[in-house]
Amino acid sequence: MSQWQNPPHPGFSVDPTVAPKLRPSTSDRDYADTTLRLAHADGRLTETELAERVERADSATSLGELNDLIADVTLPSAVGPDSRLLPVESSPPPIVGSLAPERRSAPQLVLARSIVSWLGLALLFNVIWLFSSGPGSYYWPIWPMLGTAIPVIGLLAARVGPAPALKRPVEPPSDLR
Repeated sequence: MSQWQNPPHPGFSVDPTVAPKLRPSTSDRDYADTTLRLAHADGRLTETELAERVERADSATSLGELNDLIADVTLPSAVGPDSRLLPVESSPPPIVGSLAPERRSAPQLVLARSIVSWLGLALLFNVIWLFSSGPGSYYWPIWPMLGTAIPVIGLLAARVGPAPALKRPVEPPSDLR
């Protein structure tokens, strides 16, 4: 197994147990800082401990020092957030009752957004016509409205589409000997 597969702390650029004397990068320090702040938010560190460790993380000269700073507030590498050994929920609990967002499939969303967009354009064309020419003059908004309606009509036609063909069982020929 190489140093890049399943490191103890996937946020480090290199496994700190393999190269503890390696100078840390900015992203290594950021990872340690984030880990410490999350530990503080979970109640694993006091405000004083957090301040002290963040200061030490900013001045750390090796990955080993950073690893030592977060070793007692992180889980061992055998058990991680994607491990089945932890009772960690991978997604937030579902929204219940009337607060639940309406579930629509992707084609339904595309159609709904297309219709709303077309209605907005139609309103815009009519407002421009009303303020520029006004009633009693040639109603030119019909042409851009028809032009922008073509994709919406195409989506509606694709949604309705032809009726699905009935599948009939294939019968073997009767003249087989």
